[in-house]
Amino acid sequence: TTKEKVVNVLKLPSEYMRLDQSDNNSIIKRHALAYLKRRDISMTDISKYNIGYCEEGLYKNMIILPTYDKDGSINYYTARSFEKDAFVKYRNPQVSRDIIPNEHFINWNLPIILCEGLFDAMAIKRNAIPLLGKNIQSNLMKKIVTSLVDKIYIALDKDAIKQALHFCEKLMMEGKEVYLVDMQDKDPSEMGFENFTKLIQKTVPMTYSSLLEHKLAV
Repeated sequence: TTKEKVVNVLKLPSEYMRLDQSDNNSIIKRHALAYLKRRDISMTDISKYNIGYCEEGLYKNMIILPTYDKDGSINYYTARSFEKDAFVKYRNPQVSRDIIPNEHFINWNLPIILCEGLFDAMAIKRNAIPLLGKNIQSNLMKKIVTSLVDKIYIALDKDAIKQALHFCEKLMMEGKEVYLVDMQDKDPSEMGFENFTKLIQKTVPMTYSSLLEHKLAV
């Protein structure tokens, strides 16, 4: 007998409501939209990324940021409170992060940018994959290595420099051209699209000697 694989099917919270639908104009919804506006997230972004929010339940007063696989099925979401002094800032579903976030937006023939969070990926706009943290999970690493992508930009926060250098080395050994973006104590969502794009254009490919210099400086 073959053992059936139990797949944990992820669904959005039952209280989830889209933010780009105008039928409800509650005060909570207005707070959610104001929070996103402060983060430079436009209505176009809200529709593109299917951003929603919850007015009650476990994710009450939280923005819901879903991510989808290559077929457009949800594979993860993060919830972020929009309250000023929230007791719980983030709440994530109890499912594996070993996925490729936002894969339905990724063109594997073009350079990709690895960043930490979903807001960062939205600020970068093009071909950005959020790591949902500071690690490249095995499914994503496998996809990058086997893909036609030859240029990879790593844009992690300053506090993740050791992990970033480890990934640079690993990907260089796989024959990829790797760029370590100097984030200067800001993340892409703080920097904004234009400033981040300028920074990317100034970044030069990593060599084994520059990798060693960085390692010695850490």
